[in-house]
Amino acid sequence: MAAITSCSVYIPVWRLGRDEIARATGFQSLGGERSVACWDEDSITMAVEAARGIEENPDALLFASTSSPFKVKQAASLIATALDLNLGIFTSDITDTMRASTNALLMASNMIDSGKFERVLVVASDCIPSKPSSLYEQLFGDGAVALMVEAEGDAEIEGYTTYSKPQPGSWMKAYDDSMKDFDMRVDARYGYAASLQSAIMPLIAKLGLSPADISRVAVSAPDPKSYVGLIKSAGLKPEEFFFDRVGITGTAHPFLLLASQLEREGRILLGSYGEGSDAFCIDIKTPIRTNLSRMIESKKEIDYGEYLYFREKMGEKTYPDRPSPVKYWRDEKSILRFYGMRCKNCKTVSYPISRCCIECGSKDSYEEVKISEKGIIYTYTVDYLISPGNYNADGIHPNVVAVVDFENGGRAFMELTDVYRGKENVEVGMEVERTFRLLNEKNDFRYYYWKVRFPRG
Repeated sequence: MAAITSCSVYIPVWRLGRDEIARATGFQSLGGERSVACWDEDSITMAVEAARGIEENPDALLFASTSSPFKVKQAASLIATALDLNLGIFTSDITDTMRASTNALLMASNMIDSGKFERVLVVASDCIPSKPSSLYEQLFGDGAVALMVEAEGDAEIEGYTTYSKPQPGSWMKAYDDSMKDFDMRVDARYGYAASLQSAIMPLIAKLGLSPADISRVAVSAPDPKSYVGLIKSAGLKPEEFFFDRVGITGTAHPFLLLASQLEREGRILLGSYGEGSDAFCIDIKTPIRTNLSRMIESKKEIDYGEYLYFREKMGEKTYPDRPSPVKYWRDEKSILRFYGMRCKNCKTVSYPISRCCIECGSKDSYEEVKISEKGIIYTYTVDYLISPGNYNADGIHPNVVAVVDFENGGRAFMELTDVYRGKENVEVGMEVERTFRLLNEKNDFRYYYWKVRFPRG
């Protein structure tokens, strides 16, 4: 029987208060705050960050998102490369619905139960665009969750059912840059509760359970009011929905709610909603530790103007250089997998991989080595002549770059990210850790690379 064996959460460090949104837009505040991806984060980079918390290597990776930056290009293969997974791994993208995450979990369960796969990594990640001054701007938050599914584990997937029914609801066309909806009240009243009930009740009957056998319920919702209404109508106590501290993280939200329940024993119902519903019964025999609390508590606040900059709604990014996609493809092992080299002659570790040792000059005499996750700042600069991502300077956002000495050898020139307009304290000797980010977007091509940030929490 397929089981969830580990879970890792990634929530961006930045938070935007809904009162701040209300002051800037005049729109009524829904209270609390939402998570905001930095300008160099998207659903791919957040998926990588979440999956890096899973120690075991899978033989399949399923990526679920409604906000992949690509229309034609598999994100899962890029994620697998950044995670330095085997080239023979099976990868697939599941998209276009808020229940893409549970669609992927259903697929993973079937793949494990078939006996053809040993470990399937399911990663759900969303960074959904929304128009300024819209309701969705306050409803959504950004985040990602990774689950490892194996044949045996502490959280058994006892069964699942699915129910499909299209509603007018919310949507985005292929080239839209924000969410649209017919009338959210129609979706909440006629779609949400009915779809979940149509998925959950057959599941309980199929497994021969009674409501008393269910300890807790973790179901996503299009808005917090619908969630509370559904749970109370079922005679249950609402669990933490994370709207006040994170927001609704799109297709990742069912997994975010699941992560909050994995640390307690008991049988739970997991449900999603989006053009129907998926329902799972999961028996948690032994609690599974997650990093959810640390991700929520580790945060920095931004104002509305910086949020608009992150979303490219304010300012203009121009660039002086023309990077080479050929070099990016050729040097993939150094750029995406972050491998350096160890000289066989003098044992010096250096980055990136090149033909000659930087210390003794030995040619073509090296072995490839994975560069460490952590390092310390050897030296740094705050450059106002260029903006982050090597864009032309805007006079507000300096490019904070550092020479980093990594723990197990190797020195690299790295961009320091998640710093507010270069005003945060940076000192020689400070500890940093690697993070996978968007380097820049130039010539209609997205370049991803590793940067460093201060440790979270």
